[in-house]
Amino acid sequence: MTDKIDLDDIDTDDADEPETNHGDWVWRNDGAPDADPEVPMTAAGAGSGTNTDTTGEEGPVPRVPRENEDKPAGVPTESGGSGAGATVSNAPDDAEPMAEGPHGGGVDDMTLALSYNAVTELADPQLVVVSAREWADWVGIVGDVSAPVITKFQREHGIDADFFNGTGTGPAERLADIGKTSMFYADRLAVVGTSGDEWIAEEAGWEFVPLEKAAEKADWELEEG
Repeated sequence: MTDKIDLDDIDTDDADEPETNHGDWVWRNDGAPDADPEVPMTAAGAGSGTNTDTTGEEGPVPRVPRENEDKPAGVPTESGGSGAGATVSNAPDDAEPMAEGPHGGGVDDMTLALSYNAVTELADPQLVVVSAREWADWVGIVGDVSAPVITKFQREHGIDADFFNGTGTGPAERLADIGKTSMFYADRLAVVGTSGDEWIAEEAGWEFVPLEKAAEKADWELEEG
């Protein structure tokens, strides 16, 4: 007969290690690509209004009823309705509000801007942008050139950047506009550029990462010569 096992007596490896953040391996020289933490997947059925039990049958998601749910939804409570998107919270009245991004959820992890000088030195610009999207939430191209020049470059190389500066907007000015109310805002804002592009990041208040360092960490190939 097998002896009983006391789970409290089993040693586990709980060594406290500092957590790495998404994208640290390329922009903060911390860790490696294979150690980059994964973005958590949304729980199955979340937002669908249904719940699947162990038998595979779907049913309504359990919720706490509101006191005023018999009143029309979408109408402000001061006008006799149940409010738009009203929720029940057990948080105290003086609790700090949860941080939210401009597009409804939490603030994104990272926004990356490639300078035009940097992107033109890449052997395969399209591949670089695709790979950058694996650890950056938003990828843009900015430079001291006109919008048609950047647009033509994107078209020739099959790139679809999330943002780029316009003809009447300088690169630093475009990045400075990405504030907390912008959909491209993130906790970390970085510019990958060549020597001489530091001023773009400095004037915009962004982090600057030299192209050579980024290419080495992300395994990007540069044009020879």
